[in-house]
Formats: sequence, structure tokens, C-alpha cells
Amino acid sequence: MYAYVSFARAVGGAVVVAGMLAGCSGAKRQPAAQAQQAPPASTEVVCTPSPGSPLVGTWYSVSRPQGFAGELQTLTVLAADGSMTYETQMKVGKRIRPALRETGCWSVADGVYVLQTTRSNGVPVDIEDPIYQTRYQLVKAEAARLTLREMKPKGQQIVARRMKPGYRLPQ
Repeated sequence: MYAYVSFARAVGGAVVVAGMLAGCSGAKRQPAAQAQQAPPASTEVVCTPSPGSPLVGTWYSVSRPQGFAGELQTLTVLAADGSMTYETQMKVGKRIRPALRETGCWSVADGVYVLQTTRSNGVPVDIEDPIYQTRYQLVKAEAARLTLREMKPKGQQIVARRMKPGYRLPQ
């Protein structure tokens, strides 16, 4: 029995050593930092001015995304020059975690409200990546309230309140 256990250990040790040696030979892998490339620099996006739009202003919304236990608080500032800032934070219980700070352009055409991100947390993004374009159906735009619906299957309805210029997300 002792001989069998010793033999099994020897074979197991040989397999481990052979595996380690095999990992050392062959093509070298790039370190993770080198393997991940920075996104290509965004091509210049020109925002389209919307000076008379009722959407120009500061909008705050609180929603409960599907599959998320807490609240998503969003502050969107839409400027008359077509630029926007978009900031979110997640609130779970009493904890508040900052999530995103994005800048870019916004537009409305044929009842569709579009946010095009050009920078996320200060870093240029690949504007060709569809994740950086958010589309909503504009349900209703009132002086103090904006109602939107996500343009995806089972899209959530979001109601935003107009806030005073300079308003910041609650801490």
C-alpha cells in the first residue's frame, strides 16, 4: 500500500512539474495591462444646438432598474448648445455609491431623445460602440416634469423633475 501511495505522489508530482514546464515554453503571453488596449480616440462629435427646446435644463430622476435591489439616481444637464452631462449614483439601503459621470451631446428628433456619450469618467470613449448611445421615447415634456421610456424590450418608464441650475446629486 505504501508503495502505491508513493508511486501516486511521484506521478502526481511529475504531472505538476510537467504542466509548469509546459507553461514556461511556447508563446509568451502579454501582461494584462498590455493585452488591453485603450479605446480608440473618439472622432470629434459636434453637438447640435437646441436653444428653444423645452428639454434644456437640469433633470433629476430616481428609478429602480429591473434586477437591482436599490435606487438609481440620475442627474442630467442638457445645455442649449446640445452638450450634456450625465451623472448617476446607486443607493442601496443607506449606502450611496457613485457610478458614472459622462459628457457628450443630446438631441431630440421624431419623439426620440438620444444621449451620445463622448467621455465617461473623464476618459474618451469609442463613439461607435452602441453602449455609449442611449435612446428614449419622449413620452411627455412638461415645464417641471419629463417622462421617458427606454427604447428596449420591456423598457422602463422614467420620470425626471426639473431642478434649479447647479443642483447636485444628494450625498
